[in-house]
Amino acid sequence: MSSKNERKKSLGRGLSSFLDVESFENIVERNKDESNVNIVTNIPNSIPIEHLVPNQSQPRKTFDSDELNCLAASIKETGIIQPILVRKNNDFYEIVAGERRWRAAQIANIHEVPVLIKELTDEEVVKISIIENIQRVDLNPIEEANSFNQLIRGFGYTQEKVSASLGKSRSYIANSLRLLTLPESIITFLKEGKLTSGHARALVGLKNPDLFAKKIIEERLSVREIENIVKKGIAENKDKVKRKSLIKKDADTLSLEEDLKMALGLKTAIEHNEATGGGNIVIKYKDLEQLDIFCAKIMKT
Repeated sequence: MSSKNERKKSLGRGLSSFLDVESFENIVERNKDESNVNIVTNIPNSIPIEHLVPNQSQPRKTFDSDELNCLAASIKETGIIQPILVRKNNDFYEIVAGERRWRAAQIANIHEVPVLIKELTDEEVVKISIIENIQRVDLNPIEEANSFNQLIRGFGYTQEKVSASLGKSRSYIANSLRLLTLPESIITFLKEGKLTSGHARALVGLKNPDLFAKKIIEERLSVREIENIVKKGIAENKDKVKRKSLIKKDADTLSLEEDLKMALGLKTAIEHNEATGGGNIVIKYKDLEQLDIFCAKIMKT
């Protein structure tokens, strides 16, 4: 198993290929015009805190108040050690990486913050924001899934490319994206930390995932326990279908099915319930032409 440092190193290598950003020297060379050089600088600047605005593409939407207060206390004592990465956006500076520091600085009543100003495209801003949060392991499962989805839908990334760029397996990306198919109530549980991604993955594709989710929370079930419950339920449903298909039909029912088949030109099955006296007639067609013929016959009668 790889160590934490090795995982970070892997993510770091992925960052360069993920961003595909020019080196600082190349950017400065490209911006030789003096009016433009100050926009791309490797030297921290101090900017009034009110001149910074959040990045709308920031994948992390929730900020823990206790963590912010702890960070604010640290900033008040030692200042902001790592500058906030920003890009110029009209009269303001849009935060690319470091929104937590910016929020905590406001709590600490800091009036100016150190920033690094870079000239970045919208795509680069999104990718840097995602990388920073994933490396810090700050995102909840839904925020992380939305980040992957943003790259795929917004910038045409494949799951393979996201996987290679982030140093995460292809199955990890696919399983993460599957969480977005769950009902909003379960997504809320994930955001609030009441369910883990492991719990949620076991609920994908179920008819009543909400009932299982409440059971997990109320009974504090482990991922393994809920997986066993789901597997058992699926197996029982298969047995019911199998038993139903094995029920023998009497000669009269089979004869009637054959008569309907001859009259309609389509395979017909009669599902009669002896207990209630009712049932279903199932008529199967293989293509739209057969359906049209059937409808024409029904309309004439």
